[in-house]
Amino acid sequence: MLTRLNPSKIRFPLFWQMLLAMTLLLCLTIFTLWSYLQFDLNRLLQAQTDTFAHTISQQAADSAAEMVMADDQLALSSMLQGLVSKTQNIQNIAVYDEQHRVLAQAQASKTSDRVRSYEADILFHDILAGKIELSLDISAIRDSLINTQKALAFICIGIAFLALLTSIFLARKLTAPLKHLQEVVQVVAHGKLDPTLPHSNNDEVGDLIHSFRHMLQGLRDKESIEHKFSSYISKDIAQDILSDLQVSKKPLRAVSGSVLFVDIVGFTQLCESQSPQQIADILNQYYFLLHQAAKMYRGSVDNYIGDGAMLTFGIHKEDHKHSINAVCGAQIFIRLCDLMNSQRTQNNLPPLQFRLGLHCGEMLAGTIGSSERMQFTISGDTVNLAARLCDLAEPGKLLISSDIYEHPSTHQLLVTEAARSLKVKGKSHSIKTFNIVRLAPKFNRLLMQQEAELKAMQAHE
Repeated sequence: MLTRLNPSKIRFPLFWQMLLAMTLLLCLTIFTLWSYLQFDLNRLLQAQTDTFAHTISQQAADSAAEMVMADDQLALSSMLQGLVSKTQNIQNIAVYDEQHRVLAQAQASKTSDRVRSYEADILFHDILAGKIELSLDISAIRDSLINTQKALAFICIGIAFLALLTSIFLARKLTAPLKHLQEVVQVVAHGKLDPTLPHSNNDEVGDLIHSFRHMLQGLRDKESIEHKFSSYISKDIAQDILSDLQVSKKPLRAVSGSVLFVDIVGFTQLCESQSPQQIADILNQYYFLLHQAAKMYRGSVDNYIGDGAMLTFGIHKEDHKHSINAVCGAQIFIRLCDLMNSQRTQNNLPPLQFRLGLHCGEMLAGTIGSSERMQFTISGDTVNLAARLCDLAEPGKLLISSDIYEHPSTHQLLVTEAARSLKVKGKSHSIKTFNIVRLAPKFNRLLMQQEAELKAMQAHE
């Protein structure tokens, strides 16, 4: 199972990052363009104004040269008044002699505080006869410049708005497949390996989607391998091996749990009286019941030994209640076997009897063997004693050790026959054992309910 993604609480989505970057770039570009146009327009209008003023003043100086030399002030005044009346932007114009005395002057009827002054020399045959001073009203030019600036501002705002809409469209178009891919990642993190991937274009995002598709295929292959492994070995063992593919060999480690051995009574004689296909059907039904009983109580069928099987509880996954779970798993298996025997009797088939032995304690679990052939195994005195108890158990009963009986998880939950001390092969002293009669009432009710569920599942199978 993949780990669920936990992004930081403070997030700045990629969509807003791209939108902000494009908007800032466009605004900076538009502001730079607007500033340049404003500066260039101001410079152009200033140059045109200066050219106009110099032209007017120079023409007036050329026309006034003979009048100044003739000291014809009336003609000068008449010329200046005509010039002021014909040219709206002239605020004031005056003619001075070489001693800077006013010879003639004319003013516009309306005054303005926005004026700019210009001068031109009055030359008569290259002799300086005086000068003309011209004051030009630039308020109209300033107003025109301001209006032009406003128009440019509105145009730039319009362009910026269109650029913002374009940025939103582009950012959404670029981030949409990434957002879809993020949703797919969350789906995969929950264990679903068949999500619908976004369409991949011929760009970097498409390469990312293509790589993610390959990664998904790898996960599906791993899950398929794990599923196939689980068909041949315990699912818990398969998950343990595939959890870290970099480690070629799982080291032996000390674990604590319960081991249950189950064996068919008289299997050799049964094989003599039944056909191979009948024996295969019996074993398949028997293994199915074992697997369902183990799975229901967090156990695992770790090994099949001929007609026997070894089940473990609390070995692959830590379980402080492994002993009571093992007892419940064994009890539900016995109940299901009774139902199976009822069906076999109705079909004129011989009933099957099973021996069950259960013990708990410390064991070694891990991989043994060479690099060419390895096997996951669970070994130790606990396993050996559980196997010996199975050999000594009565048909149809569960024989447990005193360690199971005294385990905290089974305390006051077991109803047993009187304790018996049995001599076990390989042990120098006798082992105190108990035959399970039944469990506490609340567990019996639960077993009955689970028995009905497994019976329905078995019928479906």
